[in-house]
Amino acid sequence: MQTAAFFDLDRTLSAVVGLHSIIPPDAFSAETLGTERAGNGVLIDDGLVLTIGYLITEAESVWLHRGDGRVVEGHALGFDFESGFGLVQALGDLDLAPLPLGSSAAAQVGDRVVV
Repeated sequence: MQTAAFFDLDRTLSAVVGLHSIIPPDAFSAETLGTERAGNGVLIDDGLVLTIGYLITEAESVWLHRGDGRVVEGHALGFDFESGFGLVQALGDLDLAPLPLGSSAAAQVGDRVVV
């Protein structure tokens, strides 16, 4: 019998950061998506944050907000049109543990997963 792995909610939530971006007023998406966008992302690797792509599309500046109020500048690396996800590189030390990612290829019918 296989034992269920413990899901650490506190560790998961500690990898979540706030995200704020500024988009130039003359950007193509500014009229429809706005010039200031805010949302969240999750730290998936050392300094690499996964977020929703529209938050960083055409951004001239990106800021990552930790839960304790500390703010770190970020750089929009790009986003994938197919999935809608975007990546941001933190330009300073977030000093957070990344969220460990699993493998969908390793999942079997009946496994518990968190999406």
